[in-house]
Amino acid sequence: MSNWRRIARAPAALVAILALLCCVGCDKGRKEPSKPAATNAPPPKAEPPPAATNALPKQAMPVRTPAELFQAGVKLWEGKGVTRDPAEAVKLFSSAAEQGHVDAQAYLAGAYRTGVGVAKSPEAAVRWFQAAAERGDARSQGVLASIHGTGEGVPKNLPEAVRWYRRAAEQGLVRAQANLGAMLYLGQGVAKDPVEAYKWLHLAALKGDPEAVRNRSLVAKALSVEQMAAGRQRAAAFVPVKSR
Repeated sequence: MSNWRRIARAPAALVAILALLCCVGCDKGRKEPSKPAATNAPPPKAEPPPAATNALPKQAMPVRTPAELFQAGVKLWEGKGVTRDPAEAVKLFSSAAEQGHVDAQAYLAGAYRTGVGVAKSPEAAVRWFQAAAERGDARSQGVLASIHGTGEGVPKNLPEAVRWYRRAAEQGLVRAQANLGAMLYLGQGVAKDPVEAYKWLHLAALKGDPEAVRNRSLVAKALSVEQMAAGRQRAAAFVPVKSR
């Protein structure tokens, strides 16, 4: 009997041992909660505050008018109160000329004609003299006439030279009057007209042009008294026209 009880108690004890072993296995299988990995990286640096500054915001350069550009260019061209700088002057003349400033166009044309401050270009010179001449600038008209008369940068064209000399002469440009008188007397680019030639030569001679004085004397020798009187009468009636 005692042996049976001993045997009967054995399974219960075995069950208890197995249960204990199972719990131990469960404890071994249970994972420890993960811990954050240790690191030696330094903590992120805070952004520095913006540096204080007393600088004022940049202001746009004031826009200069064509007249202001031209005047500034003249100072640089001639060295008035500033160091002479023809190249910089040409830039200012160009900017003003593009906006239609007549004097700037004439100066720019002269720069291209002489090669001062910019590469010499007869074609560009003619273009800008033409622009100023069309706007009524007598000096540009006279130079343009000379250019057409000699074929400088353009094909020689005496009628065109006469046309521009006449426009300048009508505004009172003395040199143009002298040249027009000579061309009228010689019949260069225009029909000969000794009386009209004398008129223009007489007007230029009265202003002291030495070439006109000499040529007037030569023409006078070929005129009758009546023709000379007619020429002087035309000269007396002459009234310069405004630029056109």
